[in-house]
Amino acid sequence: MASPSLARAGGETRRWLDVRPLARAIVQRQSWFIAFIIFDILVIHAIGSDSILRETWNYIQPGITVTIQITIVAFLLAVLIGLVTAFGRISRNIIIYNASTLYVELFRGLPLLVIILIFAFVVTPGFVDWVSGGGDTAAQAGAARIPFLDDLIQRLVGIPDERVATTTLRTRDIDPIWRIMFAFALTYGAFMSEVFRAGIESIGRGQMEASRSLGMTYFQAMRYVILPQAVRNVLPALANNFVFLLKDTSLASVVAVSEISYLTRQYSSNRFRYPEGLLILSFIYANLTIILSMGAYYLEARLQADRKEN
Repeated sequence: MASPSLARAGGETRRWLDVRPLARAIVQRQSWFIAFIIFDILVIHAIGSDSILRETWNYIQPGITVTIQITIVAFLLAVLIGLVTAFGRISRNIIIYNASTLYVELFRGLPLLVIILIFAFVVTPGFVDWVSGGGDTAAQAGAARIPFLDDLIQRLVGIPDERVATTTLRTRDIDPIWRIMFAFALTYGAFMSEVFRAGIESIGRGQMEASRSLGMTYFQAMRYVILPQAVRNVLPALANNFVFLLKDTSLASVVAVSEISYLTRQYSSNRFRYPEGLLILSFIYANLTIILSMGAYYLEARLQADRKEN
């Protein structure tokens, strides 16, 4: 007869070797991800073995860099704009509050496509005319209306220094990618301002009162006490907005920005290969968005675990 210690050791060994709980958890919670990995493998195999799909991939994949660039720059600008606007939305100053509210309601009420078109064909030409005074050269324009700003923007957009002194800023000097970035930044800044405002207001009033009682100014209390807690609360929402912004970059194709949607449309219309182009486009977007979504889920899970530990 086996001793109790041996029986216990055998039971512990069987428990550690039992993979059924792990398999059950994977099937119940991660089956979708397994299916996605299988889909990815099949698409990658098809790209490697099919010359048409390989040609399609080679034509579209340079746009991935542009898509990611637009997403990151626009998101960072939107975070900055949203944070500043959130302070305006909680301000007791009537003018600041109403100006911030007007901006939020206006940009949340307009379709993103309309904002993109306005920035590309109305705001940018109007701004250039205001800075340069109109005309392509300094002689035609009489001189730039705002010389310092005109020269600065010309240098920022890459015009050689020897030409800066003899020309004024032109609308075509402003690359469409920058127009798109500012359109996305201002639009998403309006949405993120509400995210930040909700995060700040979720912190109890006692936190601010305690900080002020310790001798902190309002801005010090915001910087060192309120904002760190508020940002932690809204990180999952910010991550989701980042994913939404990535998907919305497809709208940049309407102003001929060479991101993946524009290159797909160009390739498909030139070669009449719409299934191949759309398959590659879907493959790229699915991978980018699902990776970012999983990062957001992981971040949210970590934050919830930290709250439970505290």
